[in-house]
Amino acid sequence: MNWSEPTRILATCGRGCAGALQKELRRLGYVAEAISDTVVGVEGDLRDAMRLNLWLRTANRILFEVAGFAVESPDELYAAVRDLPWEEWLRGDVPFHIHGVAEHSTIRDSRFALLRCKDAIADRFVAATGARPDSTARAEGAAGIALFWQEGVAHIYLDTSGVPLSHRGYRWRPWTAPLRETLAAAILLELNWPKEPAEALVHPMCGSGTLAIEAAWMAQNRAPGLSREAFAFEFLNDAPMSVWEALKEEARGQLVAAPRAWISAGDNAPAAVVCARENAERAGVAGLIRFHTCDFRAMPLPKPPALVVLNPGYGERVGLEENLGPLYENIGTWLKMNCQGMRGAVFTGSIPLGRQVGLRPSRRTTLWNGPIECRLLEYELYAGTRDSRLLRKHAGENPPQTPQ
Repeated sequence: MNWSEPTRILATCGRGCAGALQKELRRLGYVAEAISDTVVGVEGDLRDAMRLNLWLRTANRILFEVAGFAVESPDELYAAVRDLPWEEWLRGDVPFHIHGVAEHSTIRDSRFALLRCKDAIADRFVAATGARPDSTARAEGAAGIALFWQEGVAHIYLDTSGVPLSHRGYRWRPWTAPLRETLAAAILLELNWPKEPAEALVHPMCGSGTLAIEAAWMAQNRAPGLSREAFAFEFLNDAPMSVWEALKEEARGQLVAAPRAWISAGDNAPAAVVCARENAERAGVAGLIRFHTCDFRAMPLPKPPALVVLNPGYGERVGLEENLGPLYENIGTWLKMNCQGMRGAVFTGSIPLGRQVGLRPSRRTTLWNGPIECRLLEYELYAGTRDSRLLRKHAGENPPQTPQ
């Protein structure tokens, strides 16, 4: 297989993250085309696919296209897939894993189309080599294949990631309703942090510490793929592993071990702070993050410029939306009274609760946390007077917070 031949590469992401992913790809020097709100496409060879697996912070998977064809039935799909030279792409001693989506009037379930593809690959292997490869339902330790079939057109990809790229390897102890690593990175990119070189990051309600850890990795210019144990491209036939080793060595050379970044994370739950600190230690950045066990209003604040990001509970996961209004109002009061000259941001899955902050957002961004449609609300915290009714109503109150 000529792995240096360019083809279309798709980077998939969570809903709403395509803008941040496009920004990443352009910074890496690619011409990036947003195909949907969860897919961005570029052109490149297998080296590029390796590089994207190594560097992208917001992508879920990197898919390397090997074929596209018109098919109108499962039998036609089987025949087209069987004609592909799988013995050139896959190793006989490694199982393969297939996933994807099929939407066609001739089938009711994507699993049937995937089964036909799996049979076609195995039958081709038997005809070409005399041996039948194993298939597996797990992405770990397997070559990856992806099918996307919509009406009359099917595309076949080699999934070069395997296990989703959100699995960085450092978060062994999650906390309540944790942020996925790729979503945390997308939040930071959407907020354009650091907006200027000296901008600090303050993250109350840190939960398992994911956002602070992703920020520390960004400050280090650390390629997130350096922490991974394996990628699916390693199991391809004649994969150029010397190229991969060179890419990793180049990335290590660009890492800034001790950046001049002010990052703090806090939570009012001691167990959450223990969890966040342990995750930061596994990520190699515990020394870059100041941890505090305290209510968000007791968080030590640096001098501006700084970005203050809060991810409070929003009810859908913890079942407490009706009780969270005072918390959001107190967040707004604290931001306005204590964080003047800084930027503030609140990430929430509840539009009504977001309004309870009582500040006018300078920017609203829609992101999805799994199935939950969320808003990232950004505030420029100038000196001034917040909604006087909320200030009078909640002055001095200390409602319990629900950390994320």
